[in-house]
Amino acid sequence: MINKIFYTILFLLAFSLAARLSAQENMNRNWDSEKIKGTRQLPYPLYHGFPYLTKNWMPGEIEFNSGEIVDSLNFRYSSYKDELVYFNQAINTQITIDKSDIKGFSFVDENGSHHIFRKFFYNDFMKGYHYFEVLSEGESDLLVYRKVNLNTVSPYKDERGVLTNMEYVPEYRYYFYTPEKGFTGVKPNQMGLVSKFVKTDQKLIRKLLRKNKISITDESGLVKAWKAIEKEGYKVVF
Repeated sequence: MINKIFYTILFLLAFSLAARLSAQENMNRNWDSEKIKGTRQLPYPLYHGFPYLTKNWMPGEIEFNSGEIVDSLNFRYSSYKDELVYFNQAINTQITIDKSDIKGFSFVDENGSHHIFRKFFYNDFMKGYHYFEVLSEGESDLLVYRKVNLNTVSPYKDERGVLTNMEYVPEYRYYFYTPEKGFTGVKPNQMGLVSKFVKTDQKLIRKLLRKNKISITDESGLVKAWKAIEKEGYKVVF
């Protein structure tokens, strides 16, 4: 009886593995992953906090500068290094995709939220190409740069019992953007948002937010407020 149960479990495990491999093969049938240029990713140091945007590898879509689109890779975005990483099954290795090849990417996270990222050139203190998430698209896009920094904190013992004083800390930055005018930063609170408009409109915008019972205390409030303001035709001052 015990042997029968053992072989039954073994069969189910083998069947499950075969199904997963078959599914992966079907996903990859329209894309040769060896075409993707990248470098082997080195593991990040183990500290408190989390360097990635998602805990798990997420299936999504990547658009390359060449115009090719791939929807057959599991990847995740590193907010710490501003990198897109995928797992190459052929060599059993995590690969950082060359940013110069990517136009943008999108995925649905564990909570069912849809994320759309585009690559922009930012000509300021962090000058260079970076991935920004598009929170709202219109005449002026509302973007967020989901940066995670490695900061010095009070000493603590990590999971191995080793004393350390480093921690991954999110420091998200929000911007309005147009191709003609570039970027202008905006803080995710009412004062920060209202200040992005001409003074003659600011009183009317505050009234609009009160009328719609919109409170800006976080990202979702910022997005909701901006969509209500944009709908009324108010223009951001860059």
